[in-house]
Amino acid sequence: MNFFSRLIFVYIFVLGLIFTLLVPPFQKPDEQGHFIRSILLSHGKIMLTNKDEKLPVEKQYYDLVHDPLLNKIPYHPQKKFNLNWYNQSPFASKEVYKLVNEEAWGQFMLPASSYILYIFGIFVAQIFHLNAYLTFFLGRFSMFLLVFIWMLFLYKKTPQLYKPIILFVFSLPMFIHQITGYNYDAMQYMMGLSIFVLLLKKLQQKTLSLFDLGVLSLFFILILIMKLSFEPLLLLIFVIPYKKISKTFSVYIKKITIVMGIIIFGYIVFKLSFFISASQYTHHPKGVNPIDQMQYVLHNPFTYLTIFAQSTFRLAKFHIQGIIGIFGWLDYSMSWWVYVLFIGNGILIICLTKVNKKDLLKSWQLCIIACSLCLTYAFMMTIFYLNWKTVGSHVIDGTQGRYFIVFVPFVLYFFIHLKYYIVHDNKFRFPHIVYTSSILQKNPLILKIGSILILSLVTQNIVMAILKRYY
Repeated sequence: MNFFSRLIFVYIFVLGLIFTLLVPPFQKPDEQGHFIRSILLSHGKIMLTNKDEKLPVEKQYYDLVHDPLLNKIPYHPQKKFNLNWYNQSPFASKEVYKLVNEEAWGQFMLPASSYILYIFGIFVAQIFHLNAYLTFFLGRFSMFLLVFIWMLFLYKKTPQLYKPIILFVFSLPMFIHQITGYNYDAMQYMMGLSIFVLLLKKLQQKTLSLFDLGVLSLFFILILIMKLSFEPLLLLIFVIPYKKISKTFSVYIKKITIVMGIIIFGYIVFKLSFFISASQYTHHPKGVNPIDQMQYVLHNPFTYLTIFAQSTFRLAKFHIQGIIGIFGWLDYSMSWWVYVLFIGNGILIICLTKVNKKDLLKSWQLCIIACSLCLTYAFMMTIFYLNWKTVGSHVIDGTQGRYFIVFVPFVLYFFIHLKYYIVHDNKFRFPHIVYTSSILQKNPLILKIGSILILSLVTQNIVMAILKRYY
């Protein structure tokens, strides 16, 4: 690991601790429900089939989740976090471990696998009888720490040429914000990045064994059960040339059919709790009816395509900004130059990454990647239109940039290869960028000092934004 990689991981760890400990409880999207889901999982509750059933949780966790002051902060910018709430014993009394019933039906629409890493911190807190606040932060910290180790592992396994892509995704402030809070995004991100690294490794191999296919199947099952609407990503498995799986196309068809069958079967089995919960979900906003909305789309396909195109254009800036970082309940962000910095860095990675001609993706592989990402985006937008908009609405909204962080490594990878098809002699040059880069490489001390300064300023900018919002 070179100096710059180590520097980025130090920045990630420092910023991760800041997001873990400095952001008050429940000031990240839907943390109340995700926290209760984690607590119930620590009790061994994996699935719930009766929507009217209430489940017992410790009184201190119930009180924390329903704290009126904490719940007012997201919707009232003038409300600030009261540090006096920490002026209490770190240990919980016996009284707060009394069980009270909590309505938990909505939480069981969320997959248990997304919350496994939180329960390590929760278990530690329960062993030492820590209070609700410390339990909450230990759960956050256990997710961040274990994901950070996972990130180091993925970096090690990523081919050298594409390490800048993986570091870029890891360093996104929004990525770090989400892996340090209660949500299902963190595990989904890591499954997506694991699939990305796996595909890079498999594309470098001459042949794939049954074990390789089994590992790929497992990670595709895991990412698909994390969150609805990412099903079209399954097409990415076809980026692997069939000759790497079998010498003959007929045998390849048999093997890939078995692989797809295993993935679909695993998806249905592990997603069962979601399907049961969703089939009985009745808390749609007034005027929202998914079945009637589906009929509207089927009867007016061209109208919907127009709505989709207009909404995509309207939300483009918001989505890009959200990928880089719009924090909390979308109520605070960073200075404009931070967004320009990350966009510019992404463009630099595309421009400066050089791929050997023999390693270039074929045009059909690029088409599969593009189709997979576009279909996933379209599927997600359509789900939001069906489930959250009134029947016949002419806008789609509700989607956020953080939903698309999984796309980022594949988008960068796609454009790195696509640039060689734009110029047919495979000499895609950026003289000004290359010249500036060569000057910096000849002066490594300036580059190191500049990198430290920039990452320090980004971190400072985020800390000030957090302090201004909550303290």
